[in-house]
Amino acid sequence: MKEMADALSQISGRSYAAQPGRGVWQGYGTDIFYNTGRWEALEGGAVRAPCSSWGGPRASNWVVLRERNSGHLLITGGTHVSYCPAGCDALQQCELRSLYSHLDTMKRKYPAARVVWMGDMNQAKTTPMLNGVMEGDLGGYRSFQLDDAVQTNQNTYMSGGSAIDHIFAERGAF
Repeated sequence: MKEMADALSQISGRSYAAQPGRGVWQGYGTDIFYNTGRWEALEGGAVRAPCSSWGGPRASNWVVLRERNSGHLLITGGTHVSYCPAGCDALQQCELRSLYSHLDTMKRKYPAARVVWMGDMNQAKTTPMLNGVMEGDLGGYRSFQLDDAVQTNQNTYMSGGSAIDHIFAERGAF
C-alpha cells in the first residue's frame, strides 16, 4: 500500500497516503488513496465480508476524511462484490451489508459527513438488486438512498456489455 501511495505521489507531484486501518489484505475490495495536502484521515478500515463469496473473499473498505481548508467531512468506501453468472443477489447483498455496516456506523458518528462509495458491482445499475440498493434496500437491511454520481453509460468491462463499476453518493448530498 505504501508503495502505491508513493508511486501516486511521485506521478502527481502531490502527497498521497493509503486509508488508515487497511493492514493486511482482507479480500477483493476497493483500496482508498487520498491527497494528504487536501484531506486528513480521521479513521478507516478494511474487513473481510462474512459471506460465502464466489471467486475469493471480499473486503469492505472505508475511511472518514476531513477537508483541511473547509473542515467538511466525507465518508468514502468501496467493495468488489462476487460475480455469479446465474445471479446471486442474496450473496451480493450480504457483501454490501458488510460495507454498509461500517458506512452507517461512521454516518452515526459523523452525522454532518456526506457519503460516496465505489464498487465493482458485477452488474448494471438497471438490475432489480442495484435498483433496491439505490433505494436503500440491501435485502432486508435499510440504509440511505443513493444517486448515481458518475452516470456511466459505456461498458466498464473489458469484453463489453453494460457498466458494472459504479460510484454512488448519498442521495442529494452532492
